[in-house]
Amino acid sequence: MAYRPSGRHLTEADRGAIEGYLKEGRSIRYIANLLHCAPSTISREIRSHSKTISPKHCGDCVFFKDCTLRHICHSSSASRCRKLCKNCAAAKKNCQDYTRSYCDIQLDNPTGVCNHCDSRRNCHFEHQIYDAAKAQQEARMSLHEIRKGFDISDPHLKRISDIVTPLIAKGQSPYHIIQEHGKDLGISESTLRRLIDAGALDARRIDLRDAVKRKPRRKRNDNTYKKMQVIKDGHKYEDYLLYIQNNDVAEVQMDCVEGIREDKATLLTLHFREPHLQIAIIMDGQTAKDVVAALDKIEISLGPDLFKECFPLIKTDNGREFTDIEGMERSCITGEKRTRIFFCEPNRSDEKGACENNHKYIRYIIPKGTSLEPFNQGDISLMMDHINSFARKSLRGRSPYQVGKIFLPEDFFVLLGLTEIAPDDVNLTPSLLAKNRGLISGDGS
Repeated sequence: MAYRPSGRHLTEADRGAIEGYLKEGRSIRYIANLLHCAPSTISREIRSHSKTISPKHCGDCVFFKDCTLRHICHSSSASRCRKLCKNCAAAKKNCQDYTRSYCDIQLDNPTGVCNHCDSRRNCHFEHQIYDAAKAQQEARMSLHEIRKGFDISDPHLKRISDIVTPLIAKGQSPYHIIQEHGKDLGISESTLRRLIDAGALDARRIDLRDAVKRKPRRKRNDNTYKKMQVIKDGHKYEDYLLYIQNNDVAEVQMDCVEGIREDKATLLTLHFREPHLQIAIIMDGQTAKDVVAALDKIEISLGPDLFKECFPLIKTDNGREFTDIEGMERSCITGEKRTRIFFCEPNRSDEKGACENNHKYIRYIIPKGTSLEPFNQGDISLMMDHINSFARKSLRGRSPYQVGKIFLPEDFFVLLGLTEIAPDDVNLTPSLLAKNRGLISGDGS
């Protein structure tokens, strides 16, 4: 006989069939053959999930018929009790003459249950009944309890906590930690997250980046926002789609990150979509002139040829700081075209969603409401080095820096001073810049 696959549990239908066959008086081997499983499986199922039916009197005593004892429990109300003690189940504990008898039919039944007995409803013996509904409920609860715990010893759990907790405090994600320490920890990312959620480690769920949901974004007041007034013919989103269809070039997405409204300092971010690598230049203001100056600074560092190779196409939004299309496209060294600028559709920032999404790592280190004025380019470059060294699930466990070295020339990293940070040293908390500058506290305030 072919048994069911190993590891497959009995279903609710299987248990209903077992109860039905037991009522017919079928043997364990007969039931096992019909359900294609081992007889021991059926035997354990019946033994584990049968309920005991105890009589409410002493009907299973060998002296039941002739017994006339009264008041043997010696309770305060015993003197007022008019029942014979043999009709009270409590008498079994107090009667010294109680001698249990057994049902001959039950003793001869190899299944150990009395589902097939016609006298089971009026039986005065203690007996077992298999109930499929109750068995299914108990099995489900048993699986739930088994899966709820962790098959991890206390020393192993302490070792996991000692490795993970300091890294979580640095702002690293469970995924990043597993990529670098998966073999040492001996657990998966999902198990690590469940350990944190269950409070089994010193690190708590509130310490994770995405544990607290973001507040809803406030709508911009149309009266305070000036739409971009510039002719974009040849630079619109449909022009971008046509251009990439005819030209196999890498895409760079550009955006700005603001500090507080009173400040002039702003970050210009340039995000390479394929490797998820992002660089940031701090600007003295958020004007079209500042953006052109920032791109000029990059071109001077790289040289016109390398700049053109690394930035063949730049896609950005319709912010007023990106109005000088000619200035952004023109080389400050040769005067020739150094890149091509294209714009997203209005109110469609998702068309450069990779760049927008990567800004969350900047906000880990420089939270919203923090002034950018005290920082210099060295601080911003250090921050981006840590962000670019952070392992990403979308890159199959590699960091943007590691993937970027495949897509971009080596001189790009050398000339811009990009440095890879060791995985355990990656710090995505405000303390990264607080230690160097003493400007912001470790809690992001």
